[in-house]
Amino acid sequence: MSNDVIPIDILFPTLDWDDTKIHVAQKSSNNRPIDVFTRSFDEWQNEWNGNYHSNHCWNRRHIFSIIELPTQPDFWLFGGIFKVLSHKKGKSASGKDGVIYKVHLSDIGRPMIGRVIIHWIKDARAKGRKPEGLLENMHISEILPEIYAGEDFPGYANINHSYAVLEKLWHDSKPDWVAALTHCQGVYLITDKSTGLRYVGSAYGEDGVFSRWGSYFSSGGHGGNKLLKKLLSGEKHGVDYARDNFQISLLEQASSRDSEQYIIQRESYWKEVLLTRSEYGLNEN
Repeated sequence: MSNDVIPIDILFPTLDWDDTKIHVAQKSSNNRPIDVFTRSFDEWQNEWNGNYHSNHCWNRRHIFSIIELPTQPDFWLFGGIFKVLSHKKGKSASGKDGVIYKVHLSDIGRPMIGRVIIHWIKDARAKGRKPEGLLENMHISEILPEIYAGEDFPGYANINHSYAVLEKLWHDSKPDWVAALTHCQGVYLITDKSTGLRYVGSAYGEDGVFSRWGSYFSSGGHGGNKLLKKLLSGEKHGVDYARDNFQISLLEQASSRDSEQYIIQRESYWKEVLLTRSEYGLNEN
């Protein structure tokens, strides 16, 4: 048996690579493209591939998109092939000059979207790359049995995710996250990245962290907390504000043997450490 790697172009025999640019989709500002892909393919297609770009990066007929897997360095998820229908000069939402693209999903490789994982060691930051010189270094690592459904559970010590990512995992009831957090007790932190204000909460009893965090997702972001509710009730706020700005972390995992009283004591400790009962936080008591 040979251990030779499998080149990616073997899966796309009808694609004209000479008329294709490779979209290397990486984290931008506070957004991770893998999160956009898992929550809305329309947004992935028409905001990350189409719509505004700062320069004429899509100057060939097709865009071959690969998406950075943040927990797997040097591995990329195939995000589809898009045909460039048109482009014109335009401005971003903030008024910057650039190019506006209209794209359409190609039938080429459509059944493999979100299933093919590519191994490639990134050699530059540029997002729009010519296949020449790149293809020979891109290899098929794995073909998933189902479409990629979100990040695998990273361990209790590594939960530090955006509201939007955890909301999607909660709505999808991703099995590994459900199993890990359903009966998990502990203390967590919600940080408003826009203001730096923090809220410390706790989860205990039979429902655990998964259920407690679900109360935020099902209530539009506030989970019944008075100050969070006030924050999100403003004219320009609401659940979209939570999705754009809230970061949720698990500060401390408690044993199933630990009492409710102990967890409340630990919650109070973290409120003191992080000064969340003061002007720096969103805890009233």
